[in-house]
Amino acid sequence: FIPLARLVADPVLVLVNDEQPYKTLKEFLDDAKKRPEAIIYSSGGLYGATHLPVVLLEKATGVPKLRHLPTNGGGPAITALLANNAQVSTQTVSASLQHIKAGKLRALASFGGKRSKALPDVPTLKELGYNVEYYLWVGIFAPKATPANIVSTLNGAIEKAANSDQFTTAMTNAGLEPAHLNAANFAKFWAEDAKRSDEAVISIGRQG
Repeated sequence: FIPLARLVADPVLVLVNDEQPYKTLKEFLDDAKKRPEAIIYSSGGLYGATHLPVVLLEKATGVPKLRHLPTNGGGPAITALLANNAQVSTQTVSASLQHIKAGKLRALASFGGKRSKALPDVPTLKELGYNVEYYLWVGIFAPKATPANIVSTLNGAIEKAANSDQFTTAMTNAGLEPAHLNAANFAKFWAEDAKRSDEAVISIGRQG
């Protein structure tokens, strides 16, 4: 495939439910280090998009392995967290914002490169000293054999649409922040993101 553009990049959050005492990521990590495998995290399934961020978090922070509760999707993973069957989870801003605003979930940190406009008080992991990012993103690709003139036309049309007020409004209404990258920058991001995901999958494999 030929990467044409990234449209949105929804950052993942480190979330705990309202029954947990942690107010900061440091408090959570300190407790997790004292109690290896005692804290349960929920995800949407093994090797899934909400499993890999936890593995990256473990690696970046040096926290001992947490206990994994895989479920059948992001919704059930959030349900498990809300019901306290899990104490922590990594979910996107858009998927968890309503529960954060209702006081049912608390965001301790964001995997985003910058703070979310929807959650300006939540620090990024990079701010806290951990060099890790992770997003659930949406991009547009063309088949590899697409002629260069068609790729160029598509790139121009996508860039115009992605910078329009209509697109920005639609994404905002869906709880997403527009994060357009042109073809060259998207290709770079895609390569970096694939490397991160590969490393996390290999780490999970080693853990058995």
